[in-house]
Amino acid sequence: AIKRFQVRNMCDASSQRDLRDASVYSTFTMPKLYNKMIYCVSCAIHARVVRVRNKKLRASPEGRIYVRPTFGKGGGKGN
Repeated sequence: AIKRFQVRNMCDASSQRDLRDASVYSTFTMPKLYNKMIYCVSCAIHARVVRVRNKKLRASPEGRIYVRPTFGKGGGKGN
């Protein structure tokens, strides 16, 4: 199984700003969502959480270093 721990804000930045402006408390911090995602191998590959590697790369120590893919977040061709 593949395990990923995901920490997200409860609402987006514009809603946070509106709530902060409307709040009575000056030091109010928005709570966060903490999720532990557990995927089976086939679902993790389908959801692009992990990538398929060939047998030689899996066996080598360099293949064990995982770099999370950045889909559409800059740094690649066409962005």
